[in-house]
Amino acid sequence: MKILVANVGSTSYKCRLIDMNTETDLAKGGIEKVGSDNAIISYYKGNNEIVKDLIKPIKNHQDAVQLMIDFFVDKENGVIKSIKEIDGVGFKTIQAGDKNGSVLLTKEVTDAMESYASLAPAHNPPYLKCIYYFQEIMPDIPLVGVFEPGFHTEIPEYARVFGVPYEWYEKYQVKKYGYHGASFRYVTQEVSKLLKINLNKVKMIICHLGGSSSICAFKDGKSIDVSMSFTPQSGLIQSARVGDIDPFVFPYIMEKKNITLDEALKEASSNGGLVGISGVGKDMREIWDAVDLGNKRAKLAIDKFVYDIIRYIGSYYILLGGLDILAFSGGIGLNDIRLRKIIIDKIKFIGIDIDDNKNNERTEGIKTKPESKIKVIALNTNEEIVVARETARIIKEKK
Repeated sequence: MKILVANVGSTSYKCRLIDMNTETDLAKGGIEKVGSDNAIISYYKGNNEIVKDLIKPIKNHQDAVQLMIDFFVDKENGVIKSIKEIDGVGFKTIQAGDKNGSVLLTKEVTDAMESYASLAPAHNPPYLKCIYYFQEIMPDIPLVGVFEPGFHTEIPEYARVFGVPYEWYEKYQVKKYGYHGASFRYVTQEVSKLLKINLNKVKMIICHLGGSSSICAFKDGKSIDVSMSFTPQSGLIQSARVGDIDPFVFPYIMEKKNITLDEALKEASSNGGLVGISGVGKDMREIWDAVDLGNKRAKLAIDKFVYDIIRYIGSYYILLGGLDILAFSGGIGLNDIRLRKIIIDKIKFIGIDIDDNKNNERTEGIKTKPESKIKVIALNTNEEIVVARETARIIKEKK
């Protein structure tokens, strides 16, 4: 079975054509700056780079999709003779309300994506454009949406509901959804393989830390809570997202600055989080460099990020009734040794005995000593392979 995985951003398009028999890439590619005259294109055949930083106009996401398909069927560097060899297309989709899960992209589901576009304005609209185009050019091939909140659908209702008027919850579906589902699914599966454990008998906290960050409490085979809530803006502070905040900050700042709600939200989502506090940038390496030069705002940004992470770990430790595994994933979670050490040192009293030599390696694996009561594991995440697996599963179930 060959599955095409599409990952769509507001100005980007990335895809992988995967042979599911071996779970290896037949080809993959990416386009940045979609919608411009100087889009940046890359393409790999297997692991061999064929096109690097090619600049050409790509006016929209439909053109981006078509260009990558053209690469796949190219006589010289393609990997398939026809798009009919593709058995299904999987999308790392973001939000469809009560249709969230791993589902065939029927009209009912795409209609739900349309209605929830305001919750994921950078993702739902471009995803829908790509989905509609695939439906047009590949009408007989199943399309599957693997929605980010799908991993969290079993969160108890009391953890999902907000203290808002009940009509908002019942009629307008204002509730906790949670995101990063593909990453959390991958990490739990890999932890199960690595430790040879039954996921139905484990208490785990997963810290997905990167440009976008969230933390999940996982118990007895399912997510029981997650830091991201109604939208990805909530939870931890992130690269440019404010995280948890009193909603009445917004009318206050609108009055003080004489700005609209849209302007306030735009400021909060583009100049909040780590970049807003540090004044340095979104990249943790740049922030750490500034810390080492004595930049107090950069230090404050790190301190706040660590505080948020520890706050969620602590609350989830209580909710889980203990902890077996603390997992770190994402670019920061795997590679930022310094941050991981600070976090672990602050919570080691709960039963973590870190192995400093292992923790100082930017590699996947266990970072604690054998006698540690709680195991700390760092893993690289692979959201695309989860999307491919879920897509293949849905297609097989529907046959």
